[in-house]
Amino acid sequence: MGFLVSIALGWKWPGWAARLFGWIVPVLVALAAVTAVFAMIYRKGETARGAKVELQAEKAHAKSVATARADERQAQATVDAIGERVAAADDKTDILVRTKIREMHDALDATPGTLAGNSRSAAPVDADSMRDHLNALIVDADRSADAADTER
Repeated sequence: MGFLVSIALGWKWPGWAARLFGWIVPVLVALAAVTAVFAMIYRKGETARGAKVELQAEKAHAKSVATARADERQAQATVDAIGERVAAADDKTDILVRTKIREMHDALDATPGTLAGNSRSAAPVDADSMRDHLNALIVDADRSADAADTER
């Protein structure tokens, strides 16, 4: 082999150098081939690992999006339920207030007015019973409002 190297390079080498060079060249070629194989394996593994990590990231993202959407639906259901309860309470309060106002108007309409032609003469009205009746209506309205507050 040393002889072939000497002829190929066109140099006149001492015999020991040619033999050494004859052994070094195949060893270096073999090392380069092994290194190239390792580089290809590493590159393919790196690509496969990148794809695996990307797939895991996509799965984690899909899972977090699904969780967020479920939370959003639950929050919307809660908001809708609260809205329905508030609307029902508002309706009840509105009915109660209208009823109490109607009762007060009826009580005032039930009081006798003045006699015809004489604006000073008023029919006798029991002011105490009128006052007691209106106070009772006010107390009843306060109790209803307190009851509505405790329901919330």
